[in-house]
Amino acid sequence: MTDNSDKIRSIVLAALMVFSVFAGTVAFAGTAAAGTTDTTNSSITPSTVDESTTNTHTVTLIASGVNTSGNGNQVFAVDLPDSLDTSSSGVTNFNVNSGNVTYSGTFNVNSTTDVVTVTLQDSSGVNSDTVNVTFDITNVATPAVSGNTTAQAQFALDENANGSYTDNNDDGFSDFQSLTIVDTGTSNQNASVVNGSIIYQGQQVKAIGFASGQDVILSTGTASDPGTFQNRYTANSFGNVTFGTSNLQTGQNYFLQGNNGNGDTAGFQVVKHQFSVDLEDSEIGNAGGTTTTTATFDSNRQSFSTYVSAENLSAEEVQNILDDGFTTTTLRDLNNDGTNDAVEVTVDRSTEYTLNASGIDAGDYTLEFDVTDTTTTISTNISVTDVGAGEASFTDSSFTVDQGDVAAINISLDGAATGTSGTLVIGLEDSEGYQANVTFDDGNTDGQVVVEFNTYAAGSANNGTVVEAAAQKDSVTFNATTNQTTIDDILAQGDYTLSVSTSDNAADTVDQPQDLGALAIGPRSTDSMQLWTAPSGADLNADGESGITESDLATLIDDGVITQDDTITSGDLVVHQISATGLEGLVQAEGNLSAAIGNGTTLTITQTNPVQNQKAKKVDLSASSGALTFVEGDGAYYIVANTGNLVLQDSSKNIVAGDKFKATFTVTDNRLLGSSDTEDHQSVNATFTVEAPSTELDADPVEVAADSGQTVTGTTNYAPGTELTIRVRSTSDVSPGFFNTDTVTVQSDGTFSGSFDFSEQSAGDTFRVTVRKGGTQVASADGEVVESVSEETPTATATEQPETETATATATATEAPETETEAPDTETEQPDTETTTTTTPGFGVAVALVALLAAALLAGRRE
Repeated sequence: MTDNSDKIRSIVLAALMVFSVFAGTVAFAGTAAAGTTDTTNSSITPSTVDESTTNTHTVTLIASGVNTSGNGNQVFAVDLPDSLDTSSSGVTNFNVNSGNVTYSGTFNVNSTTDVVTVTLQDSSGVNSDTVNVTFDITNVATPAVSGNTTAQAQFALDENANGSYTDNNDDGFSDFQSLTIVDTGTSNQNASVVNGSIIYQGQQVKAIGFASGQDVILSTGTASDPGTFQNRYTANSFGNVTFGTSNLQTGQNYFLQGNNGNGDTAGFQVVKHQFSVDLEDSEIGNAGGTTTTTATFDSNRQSFSTYVSAENLSAEEVQNILDDGFTTTTLRDLNNDGTNDAVEVTVDRSTEYTLNASGIDAGDYTLEFDVTDTTTTISTNISVTDVGAGEASFTDSSFTVDQGDVAAINISLDGAATGTSGTLVIGLEDSEGYQANVTFDDGNTDGQVVVEFNTYAAGSANNGTVVEAAAQKDSVTFNATTNQTTIDDILAQGDYTLSVSTSDNAADTVDQPQDLGALAIGPRSTDSMQLWTAPSGADLNADGESGITESDLATLIDDGVITQDDTITSGDLVVHQISATGLEGLVQAEGNLSAAIGNGTTLTITQTNPVQNQKAKKVDLSASSGALTFVEGDGAYYIVANTGNLVLQDSSKNIVAGDKFKATFTVTDNRLLGSSDTEDHQSVNATFTVEAPSTELDADPVEVAADSGQTVTGTTNYAPGTELTIRVRSTSDVSPGFFNTDTVTVQSDGTFSGSFDFSEQSAGDTFRVTVRKGGTQVASADGEVVESVSEETPTATATEQPETETATATATATEAPETETEAPDTETEQPDTETTTTTTPGFGVAVALVALLAAALLAGRRE
């Protein structure tokens, strides 16, 4: 809210005791008529109070000649004396007894000056009115006094609410009430600082409770640990001392002490007012949606007032920058030269404030913040850039969409248009038979608005949302009944004109578009169904973000977790990928793909190989909802079924190994197909076979060497990507025993392999191998550790060959000659070499012996 001195008039009636005993203020809105305080009939009750008590005073203020015909604010004021403590005071029970004014509930109590202000507003009264108001000032504390003390209260009239009571049409302070503080003879001097024990450097200290006329010494330290002398003051007739702290050192304790030897003391600490400001963005524009930034203040005070100014900006321009963020901004003439120098605002450190540079000339500015009651001054820099007029345009000259799908129409905003609103017109009713008038707003001020246009819902108010904004903070305004052409059928295939501008009028946008584009609606189709499989425990949310998307499934396919297959192991997932265009609008209108099943589309999963004389098994989709996951993609839709949790319509039956099922997806929506005939329905299907789980180890028994890096392998029909755990546990007769596990993944060919370290074991140690899926054992075998011996490599020995040709086994196949050469009758004596038997891990002794005999026969003869 801005206090405009051209519109505001203030009437201030102040009750000021001769020695400043009481003070308070009330403000009014009005025009330039001069008012006069009625000091004879105005009053304060009670007018006599005891020392060292807390009281509520009822104030009656009367002013005549007040112009209440305007609609501004006027002020009445009461100034309570310095000897009183108003730090806990407030204004209650306000009543307008006469006069054409209303009370807004706004009051202020300044505990340092003891001025109480209350604001009233004109209510179209008369040029010369008599205003009579009554209100209570609560929790007014009196000091201890030496002898009864009497003083006069005063009121004054402030015509223009500028804080001065001497301008034209003001009525200066005048006496109207005697007030007396009674010395009860029971109180002792008890000095204190009214505004607390913490004083921010620059604030005034107001200490009360000293003797009238007493010398008061200001020293560093405390009364119990005094430091050095700082200053000497004389208490006024009410025992009060007031002084500034601009020259006192921060972080220092001070205390005041009367010199009459009665021990009157009052202590306080001077601290630095810490104050800083942080701007969310220091570079802003002067037009469009980029004109604002957020200021956040940090301070060691919760709330305080500050003057804001800038060297190259007028006070009025600074006020325009601050108006959006601060509740009240008040222009101030700080040097009393008739020109406003700054803007006064109240800062709360828990609040964020908006600064708006709209209309400010481009340039670099420094905003100065001078706290009104302390020595603290800070500044922050903002850079204002000149923003052009700006306009709206399409990022592409044309956009294409399949009939029934949702078109994304991307609008770009530049210059002053960034962050503002505009109009998009889709189609032309006269020439294209359809028109939609859409108002959009660039709420996130990024210069881009994507309008999603549902070609399935277009032309109807009952088939889903026609348009919406893609970005969360952007928005569109559209009434499906009044902002578009109503049509009976789905929006026809063809080309539609797109018009856009920053105007808020659709007709102007069509007549004078800032850019033109085209929307081409093409034919839709229902194409195919492809089957995939995945492990039962697969996490389909690959990126970990909210919701399973087509991108998640694509990642799992790339990673080999989802593989193409139509033979599904019982308990694994079967993924139905449906390729179809033009379904996006229907799915969006229904809310999601799951809701569209049964509302425009159908899905059936039916057995194709029922037992003779038995009905085919059918999956109950409703009862199986917990086993189904629906994923919407771009031109593809996915229905994932957990075969272990599917429920059949005949609950007495179960899915067993060998069952074959056909999954059929059918588009039945009349609006989408343009027909209500069942023969026009479009279907795709695929068949899968359920088989029993099967897992085997490649060897039984499993033999490993007493060495590291030993592998245990096997095969399974669980889906690739399934995690299995291989456990190796020693038998009870092996000491010390051993136990090892390895978690393995089923590969695309159905194999799995685990690696184990047997280097600490001895030949002959036996063990048991088990393979587990989850907590269930799916395969097992016995095992044994054998010697880890390296095989010798045979070495060729040179032997003199006989002159006759002898058949010799070679590594390469050689065509046999047509004539045979008889082998010599003489035997060749074999060398007396020692034969070493080597056990090869994974092979039995019998297998190795057969292999050696075969090699000997091959070398001994040639056919």
